[in-house]
Amino acid sequence: MSLVKILNLLLIILIIAATFDLFFGIDGKKSFFELQEENRFLIEKNNLLSEENNLLEIEIQSRQKNDAHAEKFAREELNLIYENEEYLSFQKQSIDEPKKYN
Repeated sequence: MSLVKILNLLLIILIIAATFDLFFGIDGKKSFFELQEENRFLIEKNNLLSEENNLLEIEIQSRQKNDAHAEKFAREELNLIYENEEYLSFQKQSIDEPKKYN
């Protein structure tokens, strides 16, 4: 065989090997499309979480600016009262426990 034919044959073998690896190899089109699909899924999930995060931030900001919410929090969680108010505390009794009269 002549040198040109050997080089042509070698070139054809290299081209076939390269295209085989492109379509069926580790970094082939199949894994590329799978990665693209996973990327689309993660982008959608990220967008949903971002929207939820924005809604929660807006809710937090509106509650921080709302005086009624601040007053409710102070009364219920911190047990704070105004100067002229009286604080009443009730004890819980179970149904089976006898009532005490003074």
